[in-house]
Amino acid sequence: MQSSEIQKVSFQSESLDQEMKLNVYLPKGYSPEQRYPVLYLIHGYGGNETDLLSGLEVDQNADRLIEAGKIEPLIMVFPQMDNSYGLNTSPNYAVDYPGDPMTTYSGMYEDYLYKDVVGYVDQHFSTITSRDGRFIGGVSMGGFISLHTAFLHTDLFSKVGGHSPALFQDDWSQAGGENGVKRFLYPTDEDRQTRDPLIFAEDLDLSELEVYLDCGDQDHYKFYDGAEQLTKLLESKKVSVQYHLGQGAHEAEYWKSNLDNYLLFYAGK
Repeated sequence: MQSSEIQKVSFQSESLDQEMKLNVYLPKGYSPEQRYPVLYLIHGYGGNETDLLSGLEVDQNADRLIEAGKIEPLIMVFPQMDNSYGLNTSPNYAVDYPGDPMTTYSGMYEDYLYKDVVGYVDQHFSTITSRDGRFIGGVSMGGFISLHTAFLHTDLFSKVGGHSPALFQDDWSQAGGENGVKRFLYPTDEDRQTRDPLIFAEDLDLSELEVYLDCGDQDHYKFYDGAEQLTKLLESKKVSVQYHLGQGAHEAEYWKSNLDNYLLFYAGK
């Protein structure tokens, strides 16, 4: 290929029992004869599989850094995750109205991501299929999904990034209060024990992971509090982690200004 390419994919998810979408970035010069690392990038709440391409122009950043020899040529996968937080939930678990773009979605989304999406990509593209060549990261809800997935499946991922990750502490005022996101994400203390990356960091062996966390200092959700707490927990467990508090809000401008740093973490030479 003379330039990078974005392939739009629709495939049947066995875990969700429905058709789902992916966008796949293939680097300039992509060849089936070569194996490439894969970065899974996850959109935020209210977003979709095109957001990080159309809004943040991740592909253009990757093109430039690959051309400059600063990062390895890589495949990037942008999966449709709906407003699921990447959780496995039972049917009818969602708490809002179907058709509302901000409603939550129920289904086996964790299984869909780590089984169906990863399986499809490894089957249809020339990937490095070991954990050493597989990374995951995301913004906001996508940061939560990435941390949740990588912490539970360290056999599949070697690097994970949470960019303004939706790590709620006890302040739900910006997320619908007690009957908003909290009712979906952590309806009971028992659910929190099996879902919260902050708890995983205390309970699970994450020593094989490399973790990148960052947040803007004007983030109105105050996700920097959760990111800082997670950083301290990981450091206490001797996990490789870096945390960056930058200038900016919970918005595309902040993430876009940090894209080079993100890509250098995942695929830097």
